[in-house]
Amino acid sequence: MPVKTAYTYEVRVRRDDRWIIHATYNSEKEAISDAESLLKGKVSAVRVIRDWERDDGRHIEKVLLEKEGQGGGEDDPIRVTAIEDAHLCETDEDLLGVESRSTINRLLRKYFEQEVLTPTEVMYNFKNMRKLMYHDTLLPSAVDRVATIHSRTTDGNHIEASNKLHRAIDTLAARARQVEKYDLPQFEDATIAEIRREIKSLRLAEDTDFLTMVALTRELSSSRSWIAKLDFALKVKGDPEDDHARAMVDDVVADILGSPVALKDLLGPSRSFGDAVLLHIDLALGKAKGNRGAAQDVLDLLNPLFAAGLLPKSQFVMFDYVARELKSANSLSRHDGDADQLVQILDRLLNADGVVFGQPMVEALIERGARIRNVGGSRAFGEGVEEIAGCLAPGWRRLAFLSEVTQSERAAHIQDELAELTRKTVADMRGLRAFCGPKAKPREKMALVTQMYQKVSRANFVEDLKRDLGEKLDNGLADYLMREKVIERIDNPTLHLRQRAYMLVKFCSSGVLIEGKSATMARKRVVGYLRQPNFTDRLVDDLTETQEKEGILRDFYALLQRSGF
Repeated sequence: MPVKTAYTYEVRVRRDDRWIIHATYNSEKEAISDAESLLKGKVSAVRVIRDWERDDGRHIEKVLLEKEGQGGGEDDPIRVTAIEDAHLCETDEDLLGVESRSTINRLLRKYFEQEVLTPTEVMYNFKNMRKLMYHDTLLPSAVDRVATIHSRTTDGNHIEASNKLHRAIDTLAARARQVEKYDLPQFEDATIAEIRREIKSLRLAEDTDFLTMVALTRELSSSRSWIAKLDFALKVKGDPEDDHARAMVDDVVADILGSPVALKDLLGPSRSFGDAVLLHIDLALGKAKGNRGAAQDVLDLLNPLFAAGLLPKSQFVMFDYVARELKSANSLSRHDGDADQLVQILDRLLNADGVVFGQPMVEALIERGARIRNVGGSRAFGEGVEEIAGCLAPGWRRLAFLSEVTQSERAAHIQDELAELTRKTVADMRGLRAFCGPKAKPREKMALVTQMYQKVSRANFVEDLKRDLGEKLDNGLADYLMREKVIERIDNPTLHLRQRAYMLVKFCSSGVLIEGKSATMARKRVVGYLRQPNFTDRLVDDLTETQEKEGILRDFYALLQRSGF
């Protein structure tokens, strides 16, 4: 087993009566030079410690340098950021998950931004982890904050929750410390997939993926630039078919994009908070166009990965961040005359499938709506729903949003208001113009009405309202079929019977009809053909080859079967 036996050198500065790790080096000369530089500033004292891990796991430390400084110029101590929710985790594997890392990123944001590090770089790199552990009372304070949230949300015991977290951290630290001595391959021009194969061939005791992340974070930690870290991760991803490699890149990118400073470096400064939110949504959708000063070359690498859905963890982090932005008290625009950015945000976040990112985004939008109306307390939810619904047009968009609202536990408290808002969305179904929009094409209109019918059927509306909405949608679609003579235009008498029959059957099974009046109308036309005398003969009467006729008939009846006839 290849083993790297070497000293590490820690530069520590004194804050009050505690020594805080400032930096870690592999070279004594570099550590001494950094310490001497610090003494030229206003620090109380510096130390250089040589650290060596014995074969039995014990660490031997020796003070190589200790000097008093001028003092009086120390920065304010970094503290944990106040958070209201935290992912529940009990093991070291839980800590490595994207939800946990996202929580850690928010909780220790000031520390990570000062050190230009990510949770991944700390958890897989013992030097970085050790530095965090020695950083005043930061880590114990973070554990206490999360344990408080855990015990409150689960009605559990605070001490028990705290102990579980400490055990998980200790286990992860032990793993990181154990592999620190391994001489792992360096990236240079290699891809993640190539590094994984090389590490696997070493047959080390630790998991190959864990060791690959250790090698990756060693490289990442050498850079103190968010953009350089992103650029490196995106360029070593290797074979796009390698799921392991892509997942590792996703972990790294997710952590970096969890930093507001990194996002600003990537996308450039925005004119307003609303512009920034819009840009963050566009990035998550793979459509971001950076502002002046953006790292456009890196953005060009990220956009297609997001658009193709190849960075699911990073996308989760981005949408989670957007939801938190929407919940904040920050005003979207700077001036009253600015464009309504909430409408633009809703255009991006709401489609026929519902609200992007589901209930967390729904709740965030409702909270933003309540802030716009400056309403709090028991009225906030209902007022927020009404504000957002009022920003949505045409009717299908309001109905899609309100259907999502019914999934919230708080929706039960505004049943009457919700019913009134929802009935208004289907009040005018004439020609489907108000419901689908004047620019919607015929097929798009039919598909939207059917999608909304299905969405209503899955929503938590009270049964009477759900039935009324379903009837309104079905009647509206059936009326549209008659008004626009949709079936008559498909069943063009100038075409051969076979073409007309095929088109009608495919129309019936196309998914644009509601299984009610509208589908019945189309099926009735097909059934009318099937009942005609000599229908099968007429279906192929323009063909001469027997084999061809038999093939056509087989295909047609197979289509009928697939279409439910």
